Amino acid sequence: MRSFSFLVLLLVLSAPVCAIEPTDLGQGLIYLRINSLAKSAQDLRSALLRPNALVLDLRYTADEPAAADGLRELNSQPAKPNLYVLVSPATPAAVAAILTTTATPLVTLGVKDSVPVAQVIIAQTPEADRSAYDALETGTALASLIAGKIEKERFDEATLVHEFKNGNHDAHPPEADPAKPGASPAVLTDRVLQRAVHLHRALLALKR
Repeated sequence: MRSFSFLVLLLVLSAPVCAIEPTDLGQGLIYLRINSLAKSAQDLRSALLRPNALVLDLRYTADEPAAADGLRELNSQPAKPNLYVLVSPATPAAVAAILTTTATPLVTLGVKDSVPVAQVIIAQTPEADRSAYDALETGTALASLIAGKIEKERFDEATLVHEFKNGNHDAHPPEADPAKPGASPAVLTDRVLQRAVHLHRALLALKR
């Protein structure tokens, strides 16, 4: 009996997560990661109905027959003040098709070769992007993943918005050279999510 109970517990703990609980990133911004649009339609609907700005993470959502149907919820809800959608090379084509045709205003962010082509391209490899993504589900704190320091921190606020408005969607701060004396060791950082947070804060600053 104990063996059976342990087996059930193991299956529950190892089952794929459909969605990370909506997380408050501060300054009116909510983060929602969806691994299965088919199973998380209610989570998406609830997030879209809230008045907060939203980061919707669809980078590695499952390629399911009903995925596109779940995402069509974007078209049936009031426009949000700001909607940032994170994508990757692994984002399903059906999901990408909805993102490129929806009338809902949104900004897509992702690494090079993301699907659809991201409006804001982040200088991070797909492998590093996936590692940072997976780290959240294996216990790394979200705050830690987006708190990584980079050179010219102000670049990620007013300068980023300035470059974006001028058509430079590939703008990014200079990468630190790990070979230089005194260089900080590499820190696992979710650059795509971090950029969405910085962009949101920059837009708030410009409105003020």
